[in-house]
Amino acid sequence: MKFLATGNEMQEIDRNSIDQIGIPGIVLMERAAMAVAGEIENRFPIDQRSGQCVETMADIKVLIIVEKGNNGGDGLAVARILSEKGYQTDVYCIGQIRKATESFAVQQNILEQLGIKLLDEYPDQKYDIIVDAIFGVGLKRDIRGIHQKIIEKINDTPAYVVSIDIPSGVSATTGQVMNVAVKADLTVTMGLMKVGMVLYPGCACCGEILVKDIGFPGKAVDIVMPEIYTYEEKDLMRLPKRAEDGNKGTFGKVAVIAGSQEISGAACLAASAAYRVGSGMVKVYTHKDNRVIVGGYLPEALMKTYQDEKTAVLCAEDACAWADVILIGPGIGTGKEAECMLKTVLEEFKGTIVVDADGLNLLSAHKDLLTAGEISRQTGNISLVITPHIKEMSRLTGKTVAELKEAPVRECRTFAEAETLVCVLKDARTCVSAGGVHTYMNTSGNDGMATAGSGDVLAGMIAGLSAGGISPAEAARLGVYIHGLAGDRAKKRYGKAAMTAGSLIDEIGPVMSSYV
Repeated sequence: MKFLATGNEMQEIDRNSIDQIGIPGIVLMERAAMAVAGEIENRFPIDQRSGQCVETMADIKVLIIVEKGNNGGDGLAVARILSEKGYQTDVYCIGQIRKATESFAVQQNILEQLGIKLLDEYPDQKYDIIVDAIFGVGLKRDIRGIHQKIIEKINDTPAYVVSIDIPSGVSATTGQVMNVAVKADLTVTMGLMKVGMVLYPGCACCGEILVKDIGFPGKAVDIVMPEIYTYEEKDLMRLPKRAEDGNKGTFGKVAVIAGSQEISGAACLAASAAYRVGSGMVKVYTHKDNRVIVGGYLPEALMKTYQDEKTAVLCAEDACAWADVILIGPGIGTGKEAECMLKTVLEEFKGTIVVDADGLNLLSAHKDLLTAGEISRQTGNISLVITPHIKEMSRLTGKTVAELKEAPVRECRTFAEAETLVCVLKDARTCVSAGGVHTYMNTSGNDGMATAGSGDVLAGMIAGLSAGGISPAEAARLGVYIHGLAGDRAKKRYGKAAMTAGSLIDEIGPVMSSYV
């Protein structure tokens, strides 16, 4: 697990490191500069004797653009290090901030002692590398005037652009572009990944992202305790180990209430995904017209079918009596049969319920359904997991898509707390919250996963993981993370454009194979 920091949290971590723990700010600045300069050297190595690029034997010209804050101080230190290494380095200071920070002034004095002058006009020549050290994580206002013009010049150049800590113009907290932002090829960020570098559109401005340890003590981070975190590959160790003497009942029974007279694929995908994450038994409840299709696609699954409202209720009652976990919603439609099944499950089942797709549409249209099991959720008799994408969340909450996208973490957490459930808010960056202070934000996956059936696969995975013995919230977090890892493997195998939901299912096993 690793934390993601907002702008305010990162500034507080920096202050704690300096003021409470006693690490001089200039020391942190020097380490940051060495990290940035080192990455530039790795990508554009020069011959120490000739001062020319090893590959092309041509001069490497670097322009470092700064303002008078601490981010600019980082830039001045980078200029000194690269100049000493033999790079032809110019420094342009925009200089619109009236008072320089103390650390900036120290770095400027060092440059002057070395005979390196700061330019006060943007140089009219070509550079191979431009280093963006204008604004850091503290930016809170839109960029206008000369700063906007300079950033637009940076974006128009063919040079390789390196941003220090975060591209200038990207909000470190929301990922929003503050009117204009640098489009970097590489962003070298310090200490922790910033939330705004994960969220879009800010993520698209960062290029390659490298997180560098410059010496922020763990205590300084612990004092702040950032609210948002994500998983990394070692977190797959959270998956429960399978019992060697177990049987199919040991590994959980998942009821998948999915598919309608018009739709059969959703049931197949969700049930198959539940099996692939380790479920011992899966029983599909679907319309009778799907019997042959589901049976042919997934012969391992049990099946029970309905054809009208009465038999639909019987299916739901059977699922309540049989299953450890119930997934309901993929492809079931929003007709009376579907409504009756959802109502029955919410009122009668004692266990974990995952509601997806059409199940969510029914909750939006019939708000009383969500309150049907509220008392049971509060007392712990049932756990409810919902998996809305942004549009479905808009219908559930009555908020616009724009409002939800502006603060997805807050909206996810607020809804989870208000309704006593686990909310999986799906978007380019999916959030998971069970209420409380901390929210999970997923960083695995890619846009090739924006394909029909991908959500059905995720819902089946969450249900299957929950049936395997971990908490619903952990099943949601791990399900989202593994879903993304499967997508990343599928991208390498098929390419993003050719990826299908079936591709994701094929990659679940390889992702999990070393851990369960």
